Amino acid sequence: MHKLGVFFVWLGLVLSIVGVAVGFWLMLTRGIGTFWMALVPVGFVSLVAGVTLTQLYRE
Repeated sequence: MHKLGVFFVWLGLVLSIVGVAVGFWLMLTRGIGTFWMALVPVGFVSLVAGVTLTQLYRE
C-alpha cells in the first residue's frame, strides 16, 4: 500500500502541474483550456489520497 500511495502522490503532482501549465497557456492564447484546468482538482484529490495511504501504511 505504501508504494501505491507514493504512486498516487506522483500522479497527483504531475496532473496538477500539467493541468495548471497547459490550462493557463491555452486560456491565454486561445481562450480555451477548461479540460486541462479540470485536471487540477483530480490531481489534488489524488495527491491527498496518496499522502493518506503513505501515512497509514508505512513500511
